[in-house]
Amino acid sequence: MKGNQHWHDPVAESYAATISHKVPGYHLLHELSVDVLETEIKGAASRILTVGAGGGEEIINMLQRKEDWLITGVDPSASMLDMAKQRVSQLHMEARVTWYETALNKVSAEAVYDAAVSLLVIHFVENRLPFLQEIARRLQPGAPFVLAFIQGEMNSSAFQQELHMLSLFMKRQGLGKEVFSSFNDRLGRATYPVPEEEMRGHLIEAGFRDIRPYFQAGMIKGLVCKRGRREADER
Repeated sequence: MKGNQHWHDPVAESYAATISHKVPGYHLLHELSVDVLETEIKGAASRILTVGAGGGEEIINMLQRKEDWLITGVDPSASMLDMAKQRVSQLHMEARVTWYETALNKVSAEAVYDAAVSLLVIHFVENRLPFLQEIARRLQPGAPFVLAFIQGEMNSSAFQQELHMLSLFMKRQGLGKEVFSSFNDRLGRATYPVPEEEMRGHLIEAGFRDIRPYFQAGMIKGLVCKRGRREADER
């Protein structure tokens, strides 16, 4: 495993300390995501692609609950990926995880995975369709894909209500006003919420089908779908 020179990176430390206080239902989301995968995946030993693996919460959940799953973790952030590596190392399960410190489009598309997970990542991606297409072309037909993201139309009254709910949630978790203000300031500039129907359209165009929700807490939405025909790769 690569050295943990970034383990004490301020960004990584801040993420680890506060993420569950910023995202309503954070731990439940990860638990239910593994439930969904376990329900959808047929067969024993399975290869799972985790896109945006930094932090490692989803990887830890999968490793602890399914001893025959092999995980590939992809994340371009060295500090975030080192956090995930540290957590896996503490479980002595390094042999079951392959790491790629890069963007997904730099990872070989030859490997065909039995499932993919990308939780709380795609709302940081401005061009979502190519991101989803890269995931789709690495999955075999029928493979499940579990996705969670910040959903909503930023200019709508519903989204503004959910923002207020989030500010109340963060306050109850003991976070200062500046934490919510920082999140709010990044909306539309570094964080890109997307309406659920628009996300469904992107998923269909990328080659996914049988899309259904499995989680929602305020503005956080979880969808599960399946990889469709391989012909979608040629679009």
